[in-house]
Amino acid sequence: EHRRVKRTIVKTNSSYVPRTMRVSDIFPVLGFAVAGLAAAATALSFSSPRVPSAAKRHQPVTTICDSRREVLKIGARMAAAAAIAAVAAPPPPARAFENAIPEAQKYADKPKRRGAPPKDLGVLPRTTEGKENLESVTAPGLRTCDGNPNCFSTTGDYELADRVTKGVDFLIPPWAPPADARRPLAEVADAMRAYAPGGGGIDGGGFSIERETDAYLYCRFESLKKGYIDDVEFATGPGGKVLVRSASRIGYTDFGVNAIRLNTLAAGLRSKGWTIAEITPDTHRDYWLAADEAREATFDSSRRDLAGGDAK
Repeated sequence: EHRRVKRTIVKTNSSYVPRTMRVSDIFPVLGFAVAGLAAAATALSFSSPRVPSAAKRHQPVTTICDSRREVLKIGARMAAAAAIAAVAAPPPPARAFENAIPEAQKYADKPKRRGAPPKDLGVLPRTTEGKENLESVTAPGLRTCDGNPNCFSTTGDYELADRVTKGVDFLIPPWAPPADARRPLAEVADAMRAYAPGGGGIDGGGFSIERETDAYLYCRFESLKKGYIDDVEFATGPGGKVLVRSASRIGYTDFGVNAIRLNTLAAGLRSKGWTIAEITPDTHRDYWLAADEAREATFDSSRRDLAGGDAK
């Protein structure tokens, strides 16, 4: 008589039907296991040993079982050693970008928290809330922000009341190049290459331009000690203006890093005739309040000394 082992759920086209698993159901599985052991034994088999001569009868004789046992022992030792090595071996040191400041070598072997980039970076259809009671608007744009004080974007709801339902205000106006600018993003890329890692106490791990076209520019910036990565994007928008997004991948507040970076890049472009609004406590008060509070609470002196907004 079959014994009930456990109850499982069998999926059919229409529903899940309870089914009782019996001991007989396990036999095919055991059969495969036995067949596998038999194949392994065959693979480890050796030719029949010679019968020792009378002079050698009193010497130790290595039998087939002994040979197989030694092979199995060696295999077990190798497998155990490989498993221990895989667990015990430290990961290779994470390398900063080539333009990292020299001090980055001090933290090269420290654990990094780079995080994963969002899957929807780039210019895609984005839906935002329109003015007052107007319907939602869908238009090509960069990714918006989730409301944490670690991100700025030119994509967001029109009304401030709608934006702050997610958290702090993050919306910034598009950057406006001079009227005679033929390749605006090329000028942004030049400003990026002139950017000095470590300036203002940020991005000591350097940066890299990952993608550059006439319509889209994507860069990655790395912090000095823990390797936090920020994704920064620029894209051509309506009317020849430039769409912008700068955001941290992980964490809550960025201590003001994204604002400092954008303000630094913007200052270089303003000297060439660009019109770009500065990110200040007057424009984004809640963002700077969060940054200032985080600086006061941290034990990291480099974070406390960041040039910030000093929002009150």
